[in-house]
Amino acid sequence: MDSQHTEDAAHVAEKSSVSWDPKTERRLVWKVDLILMPIMTLTYGIQFHDKLVFNSASVFGMIQDLGLETPVPGTNTFSTRRYSTAAAAFYWGYLAGVLPIALILQKLPAVKALSATIFVWGSIVMLMVLVTNYPGAIAQRFFLGLVESAVAPGFVLLCSMWYTKSELPLRLSIWFSAIGIFNIFTNIINFAIGHAHGSLSPWKYMYLAAGSVTILWSLVVLIVLPESPATSHRWFNEAERAILVARMRGSLSGVDVRKVKWYQIREALRDYKLWSLCFLTAAVTVTNGGVTVFGSLIVKSLGYSSLKALLMQTPGGASVCISLWLTGYLCSRFKNTFTIWIAVSCLPPLVGSIIVWRGSWQHRGLPVFGYCLIPSFAAPYLVMVSFLSANVAGGTKKACATGAVFIGYNVGNIIGPYIVNQDQAGLKYRTTWIVIITVMVLTIISSFVLRILLSRENARRDRDALALHAEVSENVTHEKGSDIDVNGDDSLEGIMHIDKDLTDWEDQSFRYTL
Repeated sequence: MDSQHTEDAAHVAEKSSVSWDPKTERRLVWKVDLILMPIMTLTYGIQFHDKLVFNSASVFGMIQDLGLETPVPGTNTFSTRRYSTAAAAFYWGYLAGVLPIALILQKLPAVKALSATIFVWGSIVMLMVLVTNYPGAIAQRFFLGLVESAVAPGFVLLCSMWYTKSELPLRLSIWFSAIGIFNIFTNIINFAIGHAHGSLSPWKYMYLAAGSVTILWSLVVLIVLPESPATSHRWFNEAERAILVARMRGSLSGVDVRKVKWYQIREALRDYKLWSLCFLTAAVTVTNGGVTVFGSLIVKSLGYSSLKALLMQTPGGASVCISLWLTGYLCSRFKNTFTIWIAVSCLPPLVGSIIVWRGSWQHRGLPVFGYCLIPSFAAPYLVMVSFLSANVAGGTKKACATGAVFIGYNVGNIIGPYIVNQDQAGLKYRTTWIVIITVMVLTIISSFVLRILLSRENARRDRDALALHAEVSENVTHEKGSDIDVNGDDSLEGIMHIDKDLTDWEDQSFRYTL
């Protein structure tokens, strides 16, 4: 398969000198959107639904059935520490699998690998109905996370092959917004299933429905989703494929190199951008503990029934969609504003946490409003993913960068469930909101520090390029008949040598997006 891919890529590369007009490119990008975006959006939404079932099932008897709560000695209360640990186990598996799977996806046909993992994860979801105790819940959650770790990194890598860095943020925001869309419909669906009566507990029907849909969807992904611009014979003719490959010149996106290069892994480990974004994604996704995992229990603490608690979380899905679409559009519309929108998009969850913590719970509308702002933490996370993808070049290094972001994502989600203590319900879950406020403030500050560091690096590269330009020009004036092209690839603007699979450190014509 690798040799066939290489031959196809080489053949298209020969055609990549073709010219095209903006209208043709827009039409072609629109065609790519119509094929990729619906599949990616629905797939990511189904994945989110399968995870959110754990939250919904918590108020329909799953905690009691699986022994996920224990009595606190000397009190009439119960500890949900077991529930927190079972929730975190998903991210243990995700953390264990994300980097190895990101590298594996670089070597294997990505779409076929993704389809297989979707089928397996659907099977694991359905197996939850056979779980009867706490250790079983831990095992099921761990392996579910291990398998699902392929999807988001795989989609980021696929998007980076099809879209330029100016197009990337909006496309990532489209499929990532599925978490908001499905947050609305998941709660409504599980509300309906919660009324089911049969031989099984209502929460088990939730898992059976989710798993069966996922298994069927894996076949759709296999049939519809194309592999890469160079090999997408089913959907694009030879001329279209040539344009799709050629238009990626001058962009870090589009590299589809199946060979793992160890020096790029070593470079990734030394790159502060990867470590910084790993830390920031961990900080932001800590918020997930108070939203995805404990959302139903927190809202229920306001005095709502189990069924009503699900419905009251649906506006949070709308806030996710609006924040993701808006930040994705703004990042694509205004050049070099990634770090600014990271900071700005941290404000709604920060304000929401303050409202829930310091506002009165006598009038439930106020804390519910504040709570519905908190899920918009997905927006700064999405901008970070786009930001890192736009600022890393080299096939293997990009895979490592994707893995680094999702390692941070999992570390944050592992910590998240432990910032919520059910015995603090009387204190409005004070610790939860203090932690969220703190990480949002740290993220805002760090985003501007990154902006300053990358601005300085761009300025250094500009100075070096000007010096080289002056040196080459001087040599030309002294060398009669010289054939040096001062306006070629080594000029101030230059192009990114994507066809050579250079990293952003190696290619000095590369400029970092701010």
